Formats: sequence, C-alpha cells, structure tokens
Amino acid sequence: MRLNVLIQGSGFPRLRSTVTLVQSQKRNILVDSGLCDDADRLVLALKERGLTPDDVDVVVATHLHYDHCGNHLMFRNARYIVGAKDFIENAHFIRAYHQDRTPGKTATSELLLENYQTVKPFYVRSIVREVTRNIEFYNRVLERDARFVPVDGSHWLTEEVEVLPTPGHTHGHISVVAHRAQTGSEDAPRKILVAGDALFTRKTLLENAERELQLAQDVELYSHTRKKLLSEYRHIIPGHDGLVDTASPEPMEVTS
Repeated sequence: MRLNVLIQGSGFPRLRSTVTLVQSQKRNILVDSGLCDDADRLVLALKERGLTPDDVDVVVATHLHYDHCGNHLMFRNARYIVGAKDFIENAHFIRAYHQDRTPGKTATSELLLENYQTVKPFYVRSIVREVTRNIEFYNRVLERDARFVPVDGSHWLTEEVEVLPTPGHTHGHISVVAHRAQTGSEDAPRKILVAGDALFTRKTLLENAERELQLAQDVELYSHTRKKLLSEYRHIIPGHDGLVDTASPEPMEVTS
C-alpha cells in the first residue's frame, strides 16, 4: 500500500486542508479533497502519479467544512465516505442557509454560533462565505446524492484502510488509518493516521491544543479524542500539515 500527501495543507490565516492519496488493493482513495482554489494543483499532483480524477474510487471527507471538501465533485466516479452525523447535520444547515433571507446571512451565522461550543467570529464569516462559493457541492448533501456513503463506527475500505470515528471538532468527524503504508520505495511499512481536524497541525501536535479550538462542536469530546489518538499513533498526518513522526520534531518529506 502506498501513501502520498498530494497537497500539504496550511493553517490560519488561509485555511486549506491536506489532501492524501492512499493506494490499496487496486483502489485509489483520497482523504479530503481540499480547498476549491487548489483544484488545479490537485489535478497536477494526480497526473504526476499517472492518475486522473476519474481514476479515484473513493473520497473520504473527514468532515464537511469547506476547506476539506471543496473538490469532491471533480471525482465523478468516486463514492464519498462521510460521517453519518456530519451528513445529517450539514443537510439541515444547508436547508437553513437557503431559507435565510436576512442581510449577510445573519441567521446562518447565529446558527453556527449556537451549534459550536467554540468558534471565532472570523471563522463564522469564512464558513458562510465559502458555503456560497461551494453551494453546488452542499446542495448535493442537501439532496442526499447517492454517491455519499454515510458511515457510523469503524468502516474498512480495503483490508488495509480503516475509517474510524474521531468526534469533537464536529460530531461526525472521521479519520483514516492506513495500515502497513509505504511513503517511499525504500520505506518500511508503517501505520499512519490521516487525522483530518481531529489533530490540526504539526505545531499543535507537539505543543498543546489551544490553537486547535478555533472551532469545535464539543470541546470535551474533542480533547478526549485528541489524547486518545496521540497515545495510539506515532505517524500522523494532521488536517493542515504533512506527515509527522511524533517521536521526532523533524518534518518528514512525503509531499509532492
């Protein structure tokens, strides 16, 4: 099984998620599809590996925030794996968004503030703006597009690739474990956690969780999940960074 970081994400002030390609048992699996502005970069990264968007079999959305699912519709042959709670909650949210006739979608912003225990005002503004930019995708969520596969609990995509619940950042947040993954031709297989925003960046991994709580639906659950993941996994790809060996502060080069 091969694993490559196609796009290394970044944190504030310009949020863009990491996009990871996992190739297992003749299946091409993407974990998150990134910010919509990164579409061309993503196509190029796939091309460098002999792939086109039509070759992607599965796209896992760790959660349905705009910076993690901006390019899903590019992958027309893929199934979209998503946490069941996230799928339901986002459908309700997009319905409320369409019904909101207030100036600047004030009611939508207030709904976000009600639904998240921690959320910064700038993040509220970003979410409302980016929902507008990605409305075609979010309408597919609202319409329950058949490509979506909502999952609860642990779910295996192949005999080597596991989806597991990692709630807190959102109620239905999921992460991916690539068992026995190689990141280079000379590398020994390793177990790698592709965390999404259950773990945010290299810096917050190695220091503390304060900066990760810019947005969380359930702070206590988030903290519990974070501690559990850090105790169980050494090799981690945070939602907005590259591959980290938590036993070493040095970055690991696996990006395109």
